[in-house]
Amino acid sequence: MQHRYEIPHEQLTEYVRTILIIEGFSTPDSNKLPVFTNGMTLLFCKTGKSNAGHEEIHQLSLYGKAPSDIWKVNEQSTIIAYFFRPFVLSCLFNISADKLSEKQLDLGTWNPQINLALKTQIADAVETSRKIEILDNLLLQQLHTNQQTCRIIQYATDQMMTNPGKEIIAELLKTLNLNERAFQRIFKKYVGISPTHYRRICQFQQSFGQLREKQFNKISEVAYDNDFADQSHFIRSFREFTQITPKDYLKTGLKNKKE
Repeated sequence: MQHRYEIPHEQLTEYVRTILIIEGFSTPDSNKLPVFTNGMTLLFCKTGKSNAGHEEIHQLSLYGKAPSDIWKVNEQSTIIAYFFRPFVLSCLFNISADKLSEKQLDLGTWNPQINLALKTQIADAVETSRKIEILDNLLLQQLHTNQQTCRIIQYATDQMMTNPGKEIIAELLKTLNLNERAFQRIFKKYVGISPTHYRRICQFQQSFGQLREKQFNKISEVAYDNDFADQSHFIRSFREFTQITPKDYLKTGLKNKKE
């Protein structure tokens, strides 16, 4: 077995982190599978040779949260996995985040015609590089169709992550030239939660990092540095996300919190 990572097509680098290839038939470079984080969003393609030597597609699926038991290969198998950046997969394939979070989504369920064409092309592909080219073309076609939505979600989530203050959503509506209702609908569909909830998560994460690194003199400084209305609002938010107060966290840490 041999595995390697490849850099995505230049037009996909904003959306795809990396491509993992596992070839059961190649000269072994390791007896172990590569180390990666389970639960990432991905496009998963697994092929293998039949007893007659014909290429068969065993799986062609989308995963909102990839499980850990899909990576086994035999001497006839090839796995190609595209690992996506956050929130890209649902936008690229125009699928709600809720639907992707339930389980794997077979491409035949998503679009039977495209799935049939892909399987025919992949079955005729001898080299792994040709299979990757076919899958690249699928993603490029989807990007051409859904690029505007992808850019809206990517820009909005990036901006809220770096600047999660109370005014950020109003600023985004102005920059993106969207009304609040349209933005709420798009964001909820492709991210899975409302913009306000996502902003509050980012705000908490930023304040938690400051607290954890002890970059403050008083807890009130953390509250105001992260655009909470006051210390009480910060404490309520901290308890909401951790079930512990900032003061108790500083004393004992999250791992010792009471259940």
